Amino acid sequence: MYIYSPLVYGGVQGRSHPFIPQNSPKRMDASVARMPREHRLETREARARLKARTEPYWRQIVPGTFLGYRKGRRATAWIVRQRQGAGYGERRIGTPDDAGEPDGDVVLSYAQAVGRAQSVQVDDRHPAPRHYGDGLTLNQIMVDYIDEHLAGKGSQAITRQQHARHIQGGIGARLVTAIDAKALQKWHRAMITKAPTARGKAQPFDPADLDQVRSRKATANRVLSMVKAALNRAWKDNQLPAGLPAYWMKVDAFPLGDEPEPRMLEQDEITRLLDAAAPDLRQLLLGALMTGARRGELLDLRCRAYDPDTATVRIFQSKTGKVLTQPLTPEGVALFDTLTTGRDPQANIFLRDDGRPWGKDDVNKPMAAAVEAAKLEGVSFKTARATYGKLLLVATRDLELVAKALGHSDSRITRKHYARYLPSELARGVAKLPRLGVDTGTKVARLRGASATGNRAK
Repeated sequence: MYIYSPLVYGGVQGRSHPFIPQNSPKRMDASVARMPREHRLETREARARLKARTEPYWRQIVPGTFLGYRKGRRATAWIVRQRQGAGYGERRIGTPDDAGEPDGDVVLSYAQAVGRAQSVQVDDRHPAPRHYGDGLTLNQIMVDYIDEHLAGKGSQAITRQQHARHIQGGIGARLVTAIDAKALQKWHRAMITKAPTARGKAQPFDPADLDQVRSRKATANRVLSMVKAALNRAWKDNQLPAGLPAYWMKVDAFPLGDEPEPRMLEQDEITRLLDAAAPDLRQLLLGALMTGARRGELLDLRCRAYDPDTATVRIFQSKTGKVLTQPLTPEGVALFDTLTTGRDPQANIFLRDDGRPWGKDDVNKPMAAAVEAAKLEGVSFKTARATYGKLLLVATRDLELVAKALGHSDSRITRKHYARYLPSELARGVAKLPRLGVDTGTKVARLRGASATGNRAK
């Protein structure tokens, strides 16, 4: 139930409001402050330029109360948001005058929406916290960053996932003005103590396992980078309160040391692993060895992605968001012909023996069993992808090509891990040096190609 106060719906002190009669008892008096300005929301023309998104565009009206403009793809609405206990309560208060003239009842201008937001009361309302700023939470900053800055980019989906998993239910609910470097650092450190999850379930985690801890640190660093990027973007766009210190810049990532070299299989190890693998896993491993695709990319691969006429398969690279058209060897063509012939173009190429599509975590147990049976060490499914990169480099001696095939945005990553498989550049250079004319005797012959003058001592 709405309770309307005698406050005017916006306007400047001492001036009449166009929608309120001069003799109205709701006319603004000298005690009412100036209407809060928000250039993005004040006119229908400005609102028309805003992007549709799930999260409303917010403006503080008074401490603890915010006016929101929700712009969906089909409809818009004015929203009021007020603090309730430890959280906030929201409700719709009217329709913006985007398509027609305001009537002050159902259809509201920005000024009328401000007034109604001021007058709406929420039961159990609590005063604003000590560190209250402009009402922006870290979650709002993250949503803006994901929906607007990352729109259409390959990193959008993974950033949204990491936000939901590590930020949203914890530090994300706090006001950006209620967070400082100490709080952000505490949150960052806490991530490495929590077991990883898959499908909402905690996975085995041993804090004494250095490899597992390093992996958790790497994850924590990636999430911290997302938060820093979102806050930097908000600062650049003037979304943050004036004078807010850049506390996020004081929080350092965990040092990880040198990344371990990726495990790559020798030819005999490839044979042992494929022989030890169950038939459905063998097909999946062959797919990785013949395309260099990541596990998730293979599991999502549909029959329509394979083109037998061009002997290629189109792979959506999950990290870059780009589609790579990957050529296949004759063995690769034979494999994909076998797996796709006569099947629905929308069907998954790789299936389990029971006919069901693979789940991401379904690979772990049969892969571990195959590695153990093959008596291999340090091998996981991603080893097949690394092996593909090694084999391609040995065959082509082209690091840039390998970087493209593996979806590396920076070829320096490729050089770091794979350059050791190139013939020594130094050795090739030394082989091109001129002969010095040295033989097994005691005398030194004249340098070939050198002039007599050039060889005289000076």
